Amino acid sequence: MSDSLAVNIDGELIVPESLGRDGLMLLQHKDCYKLDTASVLLAWFAASFVRMGKPCEMLELGSGTGGVSLLASARCKNAHVDGVELVELAYKVFCENIKLNGLSDRITAYNCDLRDLPVSVKNKAYDVVFMNPPFYDGTKGSVTDAAKSEHEKTARFADCGALEDFVRVQSLRTRTSGGYAVMCISPDRVPEVFSLYAKYKITPVRLLTVHANAGKDAFLALIAGKKGAPNAEFKALTPLFINEEGSSALTARAAHIYEEEHSDCFI
Repeated sequence: MSDSLAVNIDGELIVPESLGRDGLMLLQHKDCYKLDTASVLLAWFAASFVRMGKPCEMLELGSGTGGVSLLASARCKNAHVDGVELVELAYKVFCENIKLNGLSDRITAYNCDLRDLPVSVKNKAYDVVFMNPPFYDGTKGSVTDAAKSEHEKTARFADCGALEDFVRVQSLRTRTSGGYAVMCISPDRVPEVFSLYAKYKITPVRLLTVHANAGKDAFLALIAGKKGAPNAEFKALTPLFINEEGSSALTARAAHIYEEEHSDCFI
């Protein structure tokens, strides 16, 4: 990518990288959580609960620098995406990413605590609310490495919002008449998510486990729930394997997700 597109954010000159979809570019600050496999898969999974062809409102809780929101917008041309981010630096990068890609009419960034949303977000009922909440509740994982930035620690650990806070807000903002609540989470927390979904009146409808290959345990779980549909059918989808066993080559299904036009729908 040309250095002429570099952006100065808080003294850091950042050269954008290709997102590999729709010509979009992404600025990533060294002190912010980086786009990863979970991010790409969350955007794909969330987009798979959007009905194409009519206006759609999407909300991302904990949007970081905006990579997932950008990817979701690329997959769903009919959607407007609001992204909420607590850490100011990540929010600044998110705003620059919106500007860089000319998406100010389709993506709006907010710098706030998800537990204290602005009125403009509180007044909306969203068709899809998606999130990658902190994987660790503070009792697991290591927080001892002082080199981790404020944003990376906020993204990984629940000091600034526990999983229940995320689910409660997700439920409040998801449209009651059939809106979808979507998330990715560590597989060992799936029972906790299902318990919280029951508490906040979200019916789990889809579960997809993600594995490095067919010989590995799941490293990620993608979950979707439906609001206002207590009798909705639950399906455990065929597990997703990223790589062929014994090889770094993508499986056909992973290649479809990463490289082809969006065509999946789990509604």
